[in-house]
Amino acid sequence: MRLAKSAVRASGLAVVILLFLLPAINTVAEAQSQPSSETEPVDAATVRSMLKRIAELESEVKDLKAAKTEQPAAENAVTKTVQPQDVSPAASPDITVSNPQILEARRGMQFRGFGDVDLQGGNSGQTNGFQLGIFNLLMTSRLSENVGFLGELVMDVSSTGMFRVEPERVLLAYRPNDYFHASLGRYHTGIGYYNNAYHHGAAFLQTATGRPLLFAFDDQGGVLPIHKIGLSLTGRIPSGPLGLNYIAEVGYGPSSHMGMDMSSSNPMMTVTDDHNGRSFNVGFIAKPLPWHPVQFGFDVYHADRTPMGMPSFSENIYAGHFLYLAPSFEFLNEAALIRHSSAMMGTFNTLGFYSQVSRKWHAWRPFVRYNYLNAPEMEPIFTTAGRQSGPAGGLRYDVNESIALKIQFDHLDRRAMSAVNIVTMQTSFVF
Repeated sequence: MRLAKSAVRASGLAVVILLFLLPAINTVAEAQSQPSSETEPVDAATVRSMLKRIAELESEVKDLKAAKTEQPAAENAVTKTVQPQDVSPAASPDITVSNPQILEARRGMQFRGFGDVDLQGGNSGQTNGFQLGIFNLLMTSRLSENVGFLGELVMDVSSTGMFRVEPERVLLAYRPNDYFHASLGRYHTGIGYYNNAYHHGAAFLQTATGRPLLFAFDDQGGVLPIHKIGLSLTGRIPSGPLGLNYIAEVGYGPSSHMGMDMSSSNPMMTVTDDHNGRSFNVGFIAKPLPWHPVQFGFDVYHADRTPMGMPSFSENIYAGHFLYLAPSFEFLNEAALIRHSSAMMGTFNTLGFYSQVSRKWHAWRPFVRYNYLNAPEMEPIFTTAGRQSGPAGGLRYDVNESIALKIQFDHLDRRAMSAVNIVTMQTSFVF
């Protein structure tokens, strides 16, 4: 806009100068063509200086007009250059529908729904037949230019057959730029990749029918702290082609783990709370530009835990991941070491990892995964985890952009227990 105004002013100035100088030029020309006994009022050097100045003004006007023409293209180039990049650990599938980045949507409450229905058979001890999976209602709203809200309400069926409703995520997010994102409320911890890439409504978004054994939800026997209430900070680190991002979290609230209640004649699974204090998680993620589909990172997590009826434990988790995420090929690898230390009971190390490979051909995507989890026999917190390992494999078929059909076979070898074989057919959808 400034360039346009400058061009107009310069054009007007050039016209005015020309109007004033033309009579003088004509007079000089006539004086040169007629003999005169008097001294010339304007010498030739002055005329040449004026003509040179006029030529310079005309050249400036042309340059200003050219700059005005090129300005929209330059503005588009700048806009493209500074477009915000996604820093969530989630990257390969269209996971933005369940991540805080959706807070960039237009103002007003926005809703997105996810669901799945499973047909399962095997010797896991669960009822064979049709099962209703997780129904997830995702709510987002943009409150101002940099502030938004995200809520995730989950409805599922408990092991006792009762329906339960729980707010899995409630976040007030502040995102002034790419380098600083703050989320306050109940969040999924940033440990590893899978936990923040695939949330509760991920049956449709993830390749397989379920989560890896290492990232099972904490209220379903998982060993990692999946949920916390507190503050989560993420953002980019100026690092050029390295593509570094950071995660820093401080959280409160109990961690729940499944335990076996043998006090009744009918043993059943129960959930116990730890009444924990603060927890801290710090991590770094790299997405190097020369190897764009590659992502790797690590996290360090610390918390003090006090299980009911037991002494206090120090919990330290060291997690790392290496991923290759392309539209038609994915290779996921994650591992975690969970270390519980107590002055009275000693130290216990639990190791877990998974590896998953899939390849897409048109609407078909076959996949294989290997799960491994090994908790010590005398582990005081993970009392039912034990040692579990085995392969899983299956096939996914995308009916359209909203419906996916999957079939998967899982085999798990367990310490001091019989092996488990499960076949699951799943219909997942998003609306």
